[in-house]
Amino acid sequence: MGTRYKPSMSKLETLDDVNLALRDIGLAEKELEAIDNEANKQIAEIKTDAAKKGEKLRSRIQDLSSKIAAFAEYNKAELFKDNKSVELSFGKFGFRKTTKISMKKSTLELLKKMKLLKCIRVKEEADKVAMSELTDEQLFQVDACRKITDDFFCEADTEEINKDLLQSAS
Repeated sequence: MGTRYKPSMSKLETLDDVNLALRDIGLAEKELEAIDNEANKQIAEIKTDAAKKGEKLRSRIQDLSSKIAAFAEYNKAELFKDNKSVELSFGKFGFRKTTKISMKKSTLELLKKMKLLKCIRVKEEADKVAMSELTDEQLFQVDACRKITDDFFCEADTEEINKDLLQSAS
């Protein structure tokens, strides 16, 4: 292997310069991955620590909420004959009428079979893959157009960079 030199990064003049720049990109990406992995590890540890620290408080809130709910249920006829909630100096409690729809896996198919289409939500959006099959005139008719660009890309070969790092280390 020939002698390596660091190209002047202000301007690349040869394919070797470009190759070394790609190597630098690969090394930088590798370092960024390590930084991100470490950050994610620390974030996970912080979340776990926060969950542990807040465990007693969450349990206390749940316990007190259950006791208030039991009190409200036991005294429902007396407390809620005129209103659905009771307001106190430190907050309020009461009952809200809620409606929940419980479904099984078969519900969607049964709605289709019964032609209850108004009960099925469908997200409408233009399908660009299908639109790519249209002619330019058809695209124009639907206020769209085909744009062809020559987008630049560069990709570091991490496998080769790792081999090079191993060779350099020995």
